[in-house]
Amino acid sequence: MALSADDEAKVIARERLNVLAIGFYVRGGIMVVFSCFFLIYVVFLMSFSFIPESAWNQAPKIKPPPHAVGLATPTPSARPQTPGPPPVIIFRIMAAVMSGFVLVGWTIGALTLYAGRCIQKRKRKILIYVMAALNCLFIPYGILLGIFTFIIVGSPAALEEFKHTT
Repeated sequence: MALSADDEAKVIARERLNVLAIGFYVRGGIMVVFSCFFLIYVVFLMSFSFIPESAWNQAPKIKPPPHAVGLATPTPSARPQTPGPPPVIIFRIMAAVMSGFVLVGWTIGALTLYAGRCIQKRKRKILIYVMAALNCLFIPYGILLGIFTFIIVGSPAALEEFKHTT
């Protein structure tokens, strides 16, 4: 049994929309996972902010080279001045900035995942377009996903799919 040209266009549009939804799922998942790498910076910067001031002011221990042992005694000198610890607030501000990167990455990733779900359910076409445009900022896969979204969702057969769902 052969399909009519109209039915064939609908089947092709449905398959393209399904592949596009998978693309949004993959892109959203990758964004969420990769934004978690900034948590490493958050942990390190926060741990540096809790180092006591006395640890920053210790003079480095200098050992004489092994061949110079017993040849000459070092002359006593004054303890070298260290500039002191960096301000604690610097570490905490940087940790807050990195936390902001994590939250932005998680938000964009979650919205991209949700846009994939909206493509599957054929709802919220404006959100899909907004997330496609936002993903165009991320080179190269976001641009590919965004361009393909505009092409596929803007096709007449896909627009019919979005009209028929409630």
